[in-house]
Amino acid sequence: MKTLLLFILPVLVLAAAALAEDEGNRIVNQQEDLKRIRQEVERSEKRLDSLRNAELKTSEQVSKYDEKISANKKVISRLSGQLGEVKRQIAETEQMLLASRDYLDRSQRKYLGDIRHFYIKGTRRTSRPLWEPPDVGMAANRQVVYLTAVSGFESSNVLMAGQHLTQTMAMLDTLAGEQKKVQSLKKDKEVATALEVSQKEKKEKSLEKIRRTKLAEGEKMLTLQQAAEEIERVISLLEEERERKQPVDDVPQAPSVFATLKGRLKAPVRGTVVVPFGPATDPVTKLKSYSPGITVQSRAGAMVHAVGAGKVAYVGNLRGYGRFVIISHDNEYYTTYAGLDEPLVATGDYVGEAAMIGKVSAEGQLKFELRQGREPIDPIPWIRLDTF
Repeated sequence: MKTLLLFILPVLVLAAAALAEDEGNRIVNQQEDLKRIRQEVERSEKRLDSLRNAELKTSEQVSKYDEKISANKKVISRLSGQLGEVKRQIAETEQMLLASRDYLDRSQRKYLGDIRHFYIKGTRRTSRPLWEPPDVGMAANRQVVYLTAVSGFESSNVLMAGQHLTQTMAMLDTLAGEQKKVQSLKKDKEVATALEVSQKEKKEKSLEKIRRTKLAEGEKMLTLQQAAEEIERVISLLEEERERKQPVDDVPQAPSVFATLKGRLKAPVRGTVVVPFGPATDPVTKLKSYSPGITVQSRAGAMVHAVGAGKVAYVGNLRGYGRFVIISHDNEYYTTYAGLDEPLVATGDYVGEAAMIGKVSAEGQLKFELRQGREPIDPIPWIRLDTF
């Protein structure tokens, strides 16, 4: 019997050790799985931030392409107007050129005709009598003077017609050069516009792809709601604890001093409210959400103050909220300050109104919530707007 026990005991010890080792391995595996999940969530958050930046940058690029395309179209329209005006001037100048050539041709023919007439009538007389009446000689002289004057007049007309023709041809050459220049500018702008339209279409496709990917990443980030639910759970536990401590007799409770401060509370931090209380739709991810409080855009390191006197009910750290503090006021109202760099208070501390409870984290945003029991309340009517 003793021999059997001596044999069984080591086996039981080894079996127990094996079970303990298996349990230890399972715990280690679970811890590793948890670590991997947390790392993946962090990577997802970074990817979402990167996608948002890429979406903003791509949207700006699309807007710039729209501006360039619009500007180019205006230039093309203006050049088209100029080209039409130049073509009209060319058509008019071509008509002027035809008229100038016709006028020059007629002037030349008339000049030559006058010269011919002067030559025939004035100089080519085959025979002259030895004596002719004075009237005949005077008439011949007058004819010579007249034909000379007419010839000079027609000669000046020919000269003017030639100058007008030369000027018209020079004007036509100038207009032709202007037409070529405007056509070249218009073609360049049309090519540039077509290229920018093509680039814009590519950017729009890229933007659509980014938005689809960002939407998928945004769905992963719904784990932030779990953080909000955790705060709900903490406050519910505090409420349950308060209810357990309430007296069972019918002694009336004193009214809440904190409730009398509605509309007179100072803001927890100076800044601008960027996320209001209540339901909203994210403009980037298009995801619907509900904000149980407000988000104040301040600056990193800004001091955060308690809006009223109370007891620090909870100090913790939650994903999506960062380090946060919950203060109980008269065991009925609760204020939550999330997004702290490092809380300056601990659970159980009593703080007075405007007491420093921490500093805003590097993100520069403070999430502030006000609750009456488990019910979230819009903090804005409680706070003096001039204190933000």
